[in-house]
Amino acid sequence: MVNLDDREQVLKLQGGDAVLRSVDALSQQLQQSFEEALEIKLPEKYKSVQNVVVCGMGGSRFPAYILQQLFKKELKIPYLLNDDYTLPGFVGENTLVVLSSYSGTTEEVITTGKTAIEKGAKVTGVTAGGGVAAMLKEKNLPAYVFDPKFNPSGQPRIGFGYGVGGHLGLLVNLGFVTVSREQILTAINNSTRLFEEFKLGCPKDKNPAKQIAEKLYQRYPYYVVSEFLTGVGNAIANQTNETAKAISSFRVIPELNHHLMEGLKFPDKLREIATFVLFYSNLYSAPIQKRFKITKDVVEQNNVQTLWYELKGKTELEQVFELMGFGSYLSMYLSALYEQDPSAIPFVNYFKERMKEV
Repeated sequence: MVNLDDREQVLKLQGGDAVLRSVDALSQQLQQSFEEALEIKLPEKYKSVQNVVVCGMGGSRFPAYILQQLFKKELKIPYLLNDDYTLPGFVGENTLVVLSSYSGTTEEVITTGKTAIEKGAKVTGVTAGGGVAAMLKEKNLPAYVFDPKFNPSGQPRIGFGYGVGGHLGLLVNLGFVTVSREQILTAINNSTRLFEEFKLGCPKDKNPAKQIAEKLYQRYPYYVVSEFLTGVGNAIANQTNETAKAISSFRVIPELNHHLMEGLKFPDKLREIATFVLFYSNLYSAPIQKRFKITKDVVEQNNVQTLWYELKGKTELEQVFELMGFGSYLSMYLSALYEQDPSAIPFVNYFKERMKEV
C-alpha cells in the first residue's frame, strides 16, 4: 500500500503538487470568493424575489446544496436546486435564477440560463468565465465572475471553496441570510486551524483523514450525515467518485432509518466491501444524535463495518467548513492509495465529447 506519509511518493502519483496546493488553499478560496461576491452590485429588485433557483451540476451543484442545508432554518423563501435542462414551471419575474458553473461551459446550465432570461426571471451567476459569463455580460446581468487563483488543479470539486464562498457572499449580499461578514471570516479562520491535522505533512498516527482513507481502501463507503451537514456529505461522495475514481454514496439520517437498515442482509459480499462512515456532530438536534448512535449499532449488528468521525468545530458554520476540508483531504489520499491522478476525469471528458456528436 502507498505510504501516505511519504510526500515524494504521493506527489509523484498525483503528477505534481497542483492538487495538494488546491486542497491546502480551501480557506483562501472561501475567503476570496466570499468577500468578492459580497461586493457585487445587485439590483434592489433582486432582493424582493419570492424564490431562488440555483442551476448547477456536479462540483458546481453541491456548493449551493451545502448552503441550502446549512441555512435551512433561516432561509425565508424557497431556495431550490435545478440539475437538469428544464426549469420548474413557476420560474418567472419573481424568481432569482443563479447560474452556477465553475467552467462556465456546463451545457445544462447554459440551457436553463437562456430559458430563465426568456421567462423574465432575475438572473445572476457564479462562474469563472466561459459561456455563462459571456451570456450574462451580453444581457448586462450582474454576476460573480471569479479568478480561481487558489485552485491550480483547475478542477471544480477541488476548488469548490469558490462555489461555496461565492454563493454565500451572494446570499448575504441579497439579505437572504443574516450571518455577518465577521462571523463567516471567523469561522473560516477557526476551521483553518482544524485543517492542520488533515494535511500531508501531519503523520498518519495523528491524521484522521489519512487513517480513514486507509480503512476505506478497496471498500465501498456510505457517508452518513444529517441536518446542516447534509450537503457536505454529497460533496464528499462526489469527490470520492471523481478524485479517487472510487464508488461511494452518501446517506441521510433520519431518512435511512426508514428503509436502508433492512437492506443490509444481502448480498453476502456487502460485508466484505461496505463501510458506513458516520459524521457525528454534537450540534445535531437531540433526536438525530440518538439516531446516529442507534444506527451505528444496527449496522454493526449486520456485521457491516462502521467508522465514526466526530466534528470538532464550535459552530455549525465551522463544522461545515471543517468537513469540507476533511473530505477534500480524504479523497486526495484515497486517490494516492488507488494510484490515480486526482485531476484527471477521462470518462467525464469522453462523455462530453460523445454528447457533442449527437
